Amino acid sequence: MIFLPNKLNEIIGHDTNKILNWLERGKKKALLIHGPTGVGKTSCVYALAKEKDYEILELNSSNLRNREQIKNIIGTASQQQSLFFKKKLILVDEVDGISGRHDYGGLAELNKIIDNTKNKIILTANDVSDSKFNTLRRKCELLEFNRVNYLEIYNLLKKICDDKKIKYDENILKNLARKNDGDVRASLIDLYGNILNDEVNEDFDEREYKNEINEALRLIFKSKDVNVLRDSLLLVSLNPDEIFMWIDENLDKEYFNNDLIKAYEKLARADVFKGRIIRRQYYRLLAYQTIMMSVGVGLAKEDKKIGFVEYKRPERILKMWIAKNKNAKRRSISEKFSMKTHCSKKQAYQEFDLYSKFLKRKDIAEELELDDDEINWLEAKQWI
Repeated sequence: MIFLPNKLNEIIGHDTNKILNWLERGKKKALLIHGPTGVGKTSCVYALAKEKDYEILELNSSNLRNREQIKNIIGTASQQQSLFFKKKLILVDEVDGISGRHDYGGLAELNKIIDNTKNKIILTANDVSDSKFNTLRRKCELLEFNRVNYLEIYNLLKKICDDKKIKYDENILKNLARKNDGDVRASLIDLYGNILNDEVNEDFDEREYKNEINEALRLIFKSKDVNVLRDSLLLVSLNPDEIFMWIDENLDKEYFNNDLIKAYEKLARADVFKGRIIRRQYYRLLAYQTIMMSVGVGLAKEDKKIGFVEYKRPERILKMWIAKNKNAKRRSISEKFSMKTHCSKKQAYQEFDLYSKFLKRKDIAEELELDDDEINWLEAKQWI
């Protein structure tokens, strides 16, 4: 029952005509939509693409931290034609994720890409008031999304329930709409997570991030509707690698025998596309990776398993998190050292103990632009 708008007029709380005006008559090649999280920025872009039959390529800035990555990934995509010979729209989500102190020229590279792009680019961000965004703001048409009035959210929740014949108490829906402070996505997730036996449950818990992935998994594992499966991952804020691990971890709880074999074949195909993306930097294949994980896995089953299944967080994510945090400071300092000395990141990491003692000198720490946490970590570390 997931709700994802297919047309701009289905977006609540915002004047979407401004987006159409930019797409059809705008003089600037990029549009920057900014506003609080969960108010419909990304959903609006997908609705635009569906309504105008654009191929959309989404890239998340949280995985694009420096000039080289932005040039290779966004820059390449900005010059490529659509795989299906449609008009192409590039979505760079959470662009404020590359505005950190040590982004190594990421924003400057993004500004160059906007100047030379052959495709329309839409950027989203929570806050672009920082002076680092001055040039980017000048190059883009700006559109601000504010928090949505809770009554508009209530009407949306009510419409969804009416369309799906879900029983509800109006006061419960108003509480769901009111408690998320204008965050439409949070209200939708709360609604989905609190429906029991085709009725909205009054005793709802506070939203947790895992509700997003749990709802997506439920849709993939329980549904055989292609449209539902195709859109099942759009509300999930995790990156494709994490989603892949969630599906892998919980697949055998829902599928058995030949269904399980066929589902793993689709998941393996998604992994193949992931490898090609990494090797070739060909990010148009990301759509195929996502389709294999959602539609492919969803249609692999003959019949859905009846009953509630509690999904488990992948153990691999926890192990990766532990390993990453254990070596995070060493790795970040090594990367900065490699940038200044022009050696490889791998060499800088492996030979860290050889040069680490003199990094605590104030002049060297300033030259490497080490932050306070990295300096404190160096001071506390007992070098042999």
